[in-house]
Amino acid sequence: MSTKPMRESGSTSVKREEKKAKVESSASTHVTLRFKGQDEEEIKVFRMRRNVEMRKIMKRYNEKRGVKWNTFVFLLDGKRIRESQTPDELELMDGDLIDAMLRQNGGGYGPSSITF
Repeated sequence: MSTKPMRESGSTSVKREEKKAKVESSASTHVTLRFKGQDEEEIKVFRMRRNVEMRKIMKRYNEKRGVKWNTFVFLLDGKRIRESQTPDELELMDGDLIDAMLRQNGGGYGPSSITF
């Protein structure tokens, strides 16, 4: 018997490297985000593609909560997230926390609108 270690053929090692690259690229095409509503303690976790508009996941969150589409405003680090933005544009990482705040309508009755 020979004590020489077996060598991989060139095509086998290339195939293994291609598989590794596919696994790595598929993992980086998705991002896992956490959502926390101001009126709940539970954090909801969603997974989405990095190149899809945030509108899709915002709708899913509202559906899970059983509310109308425009009930919540979504914030990342205190800044409002627009529906047309993508996770890549926002530079989101796995595990980032997005705050879902109840939309507040009103205002406009400041000192300039009061007449004496």
